[in-house]
Amino acid sequence: MAVIMISEVPGADRGLVEGLRASGLLDQLTRMPGFVSHLSGPTDTGFRVVEVWDTKESHQDWYDHHVAPNLPPGMAATPPEYIELMLTLPEHRDHEQGGHRAAASA
Repeated sequence: MAVIMISEVPGADRGLVEGLRASGLLDQLTRMPGFVSHLSGPTDTGFRVVEVWDTKESHQDWYDHHVAPNLPPGMAATPPEYIELMLTLPEHRDHEQGGHRAAASA
């Protein structure tokens, strides 16, 4: 079941995000099995991260093995909230089946 993952990273700033980008971690994210999409932006207290994954377990594996070890000492994301993905817009054309489907439901 595809999921939307929502988490906060208190204390994170643009510098941390740019450091993760420079380290290649964000490029690696796009190649992870189960990864669909990522959105993030600054909040009053840090950064909010919203991602879509094929499964909750795929996200947790990514976070445990790639994100957590690269965060500065003492910094951690809040426990993620997972929501079942039911719809994406615009829907993506499924040419093989001649219909429409949600992007993450394949």
